[in-house]
Amino acid sequence: MTGPLERALLDSAPAGGLRRKGSSRTVKIVLAIDPGQPVAVYRDALLASGALPEEVEVVQPGDLLPVEFDGLLISGGFDVDPARYGETCWNDTVEPDAGRDAIDFELLARAEGIGAAVFGICRGLQVVNVALGGTLWQDLPTQRPRGVPHSFPRKAGHDPAHPAHTVRRTLGAATGLPLGETLAAAEGVRVNSRHHQAVKDLAPGLVPLVASPDDLVEAFARSSGPFLAAVQWHPENLVDRAEQKALFTEFLAAARGRASRRSGRGEGREHALPAFSAGEAPETA
Repeated sequence: MTGPLERALLDSAPAGGLRRKGSSRTVKIVLAIDPGQPVAVYRDALLASGALPEEVEVVQPGDLLPVEFDGLLISGGFDVDPARYGETCWNDTVEPDAGRDAIDFELLARAEGIGAAVFGICRGLQVVNVALGGTLWQDLPTQRPRGVPHSFPRKAGHDPAHPAHTVRRTLGAATGLPLGETLAAAEGVRVNSRHHQAVKDLAPGLVPLVASPDDLVEAFARSSGPFLAAVQWHPENLVDRAEQKALFTEFLAAARGRASRRSGRGEGREHALPAFSAGEAPETA
C-alpha cells in the first residue's frame, strides 16, 4: 500500500502540468496506477528520466479522470478482466481488478482520441493489447508451461530488480517504431519479471519488438500513428541502467512533442473519443 511518505510526495506535486519559463506550453503526464502499487517508484523513474514534479499527475481508481494530457503511463497491477477479450476466468490465480480496468481503459480511450503518447508497463502492456483487440494467456504456468519462469514477485522475497531472463529482438522488428532503436540496442540484456499473464494474440496494428527465451512478446509498438509502446518487464526498477532509462526518456520526448503541437493549435480544444470506453469491452480480432 502507499505509505505516508509516498502520499506526501504525491500530494506535493501539482496536477496541472508544467509551464516552462518563457513559454505558454504545458506538459501533463498521467500515471495510471492504484494504491497497491509502488506509486513513488514509478513517479521517481519518470523524474529520473527528465520529467519534472509538476508534469506528473497520479490517477488512481475513484479519481476524476483528466480530459487533456500529453502522455499516459499505464503501470503494473492485477489482472485484466478476461471478459474484455471474450473469455471467463481460467482458474483461481486470475484476479481481475475492476477499479484499474475502469480507469486504464477509459484513459487509454481518451489518449487515443487526443493523440497522447502511451507507454504501458507489465499490466499496462496487457491493457493496451486487449483494448486494441488482442487476447492474453491468463495463467502461464498452467496454460503455457515452457520452462522459463516469469513470476518473481516482491511478496515472495525477490528483489524488484531480480534478473529473470534475457530478451532478444524479434525477427522483422523495425527500428523506426517507438522504442525500436532503444530495444534493438538492448539485445541480450537481462530484465526483471513479475507476471503470470502475457500476450496470446497480438492486437492488429501492433508489432513485436523483443521476446523472451520462450517466445513471449516482451515489448511491442504501434506500426503507425501517435507514440504507443509497451514492455512486459518493470523498467521502473532498472532506471539506473541506460537502456532502461531510455524507455522513459523516449516516452517523455513524445509527450513533449505532443504538448508542443497542442500549444501551436490552441489549448482547450475539444477532441472526439474512440467508440469504446471503460464500461465496454472492445471486440477481439
